[in-house]
Amino acid sequence: MTDDTSWRHSVFRWTVIEGNRLTVAGVLLGGIALLLLVLLVVNLFPRAPGEPLYLLFSSFLGGNLTLITVVIAINQLVFSRELGSPGDLERRTRNAVEYRDQVQDVMDRAVSPVMPGLFLLVLHKNLGKRAQALRETVTDSLDGGLSAEIDELVGALRGDVRTVTRAVDTPGADEQIFGAIAATLGTTQAEQLYDLTRIETEYDVQLTDEQRELFTSIREHLLHIDVARKYFRTVYITKELSFLSRVLLIVGLPAQLFLAATLAVYDLAAIEALPAAGIVATTLVAMVACFAPLSILASFVLRLSWVAQRNATVMPFAASEKDYTLFSTDE
Repeated sequence: MTDDTSWRHSVFRWTVIEGNRLTVAGVLLGGIALLLLVLLVVNLFPRAPGEPLYLLFSSFLGGNLTLITVVIAINQLVFSRELGSPGDLERRTRNAVEYRDQVQDVMDRAVSPVMPGLFLLVLHKNLGKRAQALRETVTDSLDGGLSAEIDELVGALRGDVRTVTRAVDTPGADEQIFGAIAATLGTTQAEQLYDLTRIETEYDVQLTDEQRELFTSIREHLLHIDVARKYFRTVYITKELSFLSRVLLIVGLPAQLFLAATLAVYDLAAIEALPAAGIVATTLVAMVACFAPLSILASFVLRLSWVAQRNATVMPFAASEKDYTLFSTDE
């Protein structure tokens, strides 16, 4: 990976995945403010109120109001899925408990962790143990083709385990819902599940009972990991949208108020008597306020859409990312 590609890769990961959403929004807004200052320095920024500015601020006032309303409406639609009758809520809870019980049956511990990151970490560590046990079944007497297939499969499985372990070991990642999702963004359970089935079919006669049991255990681990990732994604999107709505209201309403006040002042006949520096400063602040809701929405949607894209398919199917990826996030 060249220095230029590495730099783009790091910027992309921070902007879309790793960076705090409010910090990313602040950087976007700071870039817009810097651009406006550059325009001011080169005399391309209006230094007096006029009809074009009035129309621009009017458009932003109406557009941002619509934006805030639509986002909150979408948020309420997502929340509506969490509502239900006592029977529906009981069924969801029982299904979640049954899933935990199924996972505990394949885990090497009596009680599974509560934190999403630790839950996935334990599942992947157990998967790594099963993969290592499968590799140890390879002997000199085993068919060369089967040995190579098992080595390749085990290598892919242990690679995913190392990726998830490294991501979850980041301070605080084991306690955050997004940390669990980010840890599995580069894993490929669908391809591994396909390889498991293909090897079992092609080398059915040569497989030992121990290998068949390990194949079954590995398949169960992969399915449990995929279900957990999809569930954590649902919880994350719900939490992120609720936070987005709150931030949009906290930032958007004062911004709208400032824009409305700016329009009211611009409509006054006495505006010409105000100092030119004050008019320019107010116009700059108003322009930044115009883009504040958009910057916040962009920072959140970038990560939400990325998570949705990378988790769109359901096992055992897989979709190619080549047509939809601007920059790779794989190590």
